[in-house]
Amino acid sequence: MSQPGVTLKPPESPAQPPERAEEPDHPYLVLGRPVEDRSFEAVEAGVGIAAGMAIGTAVAGPIGTAIGGLLGAAAGLVAGEAVERAAGRAATTTDATDDATNDDAEWLGHA
Repeated sequence: MSQPGVTLKPPESPAQPPERAEEPDHPYLVLGRPVEDRSFEAVEAGVGIAAGMAIGTAVAGPIGTAIGGLLGAAAGLVAGEAVERAAGRAATTTDATDDATNDDAEWLGHA
């Protein structure tokens, strides 16, 4: 028996799986920055630690080694960033820009 004015609908299709979130622009990000940038920072810190430990050991013995290592890591990061800013970017990554607003565009010959 059917009632007047009632239309039978076919069963609904099963629910679609949720769509995946968009992939990041750069697949190899470490804390929001490309791996190349983080690897440069690791080298800068490592060189600074080695230099700081050597100087700290010569000046103040074992305690100087620890303090020199910490201060050397900080100094290595600061010096590395200063060199990187002065010389321009060292690696081309997918998030690098070569437009006229880039401070390094003229130095790189893209202006």
